[in-house]
Amino acid sequence: MTTAHRVIAARRAIAALAAVSALLAVAACGGSASPAEGPRISPPPAAGAAGERTGVVWTSGLNTDGQLGRPGPSIDPRLAPVTGTGGEGRLGRVHAVAGGGRHSLAIVGGGEVVAWGAGDHGQLGDGTTRDRRVPVPVRAPDGDPGRLDDAVAVSANNDFSMALRRDGTVVTWGEGSSGQRGTGERTAPRVPTTVKAPDGRGPLTGVTAIAADGHTELALRRDGQVFAWGANDYGMVGDGTRTDRSLPVPVRGLNGSGHLSGAVRIAVAGQHGLALLRDGRVASWGHNDLGQLGDGSRRDRLTPALVSGVRGKGDLTGVAAIAAAEKHNYALRKDGTVVAWGNNTAGQLGDGTLELRTSPRVVVGPDADAKKLSGVAKVFAGEAYGAVILDDGTTLTWGAGGSGQLGSGKKGPRSRPGTVTAAGGTAPGEALSVGAGERHLILLASP
Repeated sequence: MTTAHRVIAARRAIAALAAVSALLAVAACGGSASPAEGPRISPPPAAGAAGERTGVVWTSGLNTDGQLGRPGPSIDPRLAPVTGTGGEGRLGRVHAVAGGGRHSLAIVGGGEVVAWGAGDHGQLGDGTTRDRRVPVPVRAPDGDPGRLDDAVAVSANNDFSMALRRDGTVVTWGEGSSGQRGTGERTAPRVPTTVKAPDGRGPLTGVTAIAADGHTELALRRDGQVFAWGANDYGMVGDGTRTDRSLPVPVRGLNGSGHLSGAVRIAVAGQHGLALLRDGRVASWGHNDLGQLGDGSRRDRLTPALVSGVRGKGDLTGVAAIAAAEKHNYALRKDGTVVAWGNNTAGQLGDGTLELRTSPRVVVGPDADAKKLSGVAKVFAGEAYGAVILDDGTTLTWGAGGSGQLGSGKKGPRSRPGTVTAAGGTAPGEALSVGAGERHLILLASP
């Protein structure tokens, strides 16, 4: 690389980081005020959003399709570094990570997206349906011959991927049979495509955050409105119907009134959606067979309603971040504690039990006498497990672990948080972010 090229690359990276900071600031400010009283919460960066600090990527868990991005057995319960692009060294200079059903994503350098793992549904975005055991570049959308290199956030689930671009537009690739590509069609081109506006004319714009379920997808706009598209069997689009949507539609407001506004964070998974409001309350909608809506019932909701408080007392308040998985959810509160609700067959609620909870319960600490997990900075949700990063950069995991997805060095579940273990006695370093795949863990750590 010539000196001139190095200067250009450096300028692009600086510009990308400035854009990331601006987008995250906008998302934290949200839109119009929510109707209820209460302090406004400044949420931490969303899962999958690019941060200014970069790191290297470590993985553990199921590796049958190459989703760990490194050589090794089909199941590896210990964390080890992902191989770099080209098959050499370590994958470094990474700003963000995300995990799908059997694949993984990362944002590197100034915004380039790379992917690895299963590619049978085009979820790697490289124009093929081949599996990749080392990271490969994702192609630019809509037939552009270049690479997707201006991303500020990534999200993935099942056989689907999406990225938020610096200009506030959204790109999707992978499965499309339910309209989840957001193009007005139920097709799945092998190359990425741009999500269209609700009227199908031009792209959806002004987006500051994204969340992928793989069948139903969400986008948060800078005005605090939430848009959804894709499968809608259980009302997870939140528009008051059960009709699939191949173009984005606004999520309805609380109890079906108007449009949902004042959202600052979104999450979706397992046929239900969540939105964190500016006042620190949480709205939920969609399927509720295992109490994942957190309203104390097991009834589906076609439009958003508020999540109950701990043990069903009042409304849940003081929330700074949210995470959703297949049938359970987490809320990080501004005091550094975490609450959870929904399915708990593998201990994924982290409350020390295996009991289903239809309203939030407090996640306990790693020690037997610790009634509350505290000092939490970020929270993440996998299919039947959870992860947090503490204020000091420590990573803790809990829930299902039979595929090694807890990174604990063992293949087994645990119902309360515990530490992660790296292979060969090496240490991952300070954790920056986590990508929670279906049965694999992706840890972004400082070098």
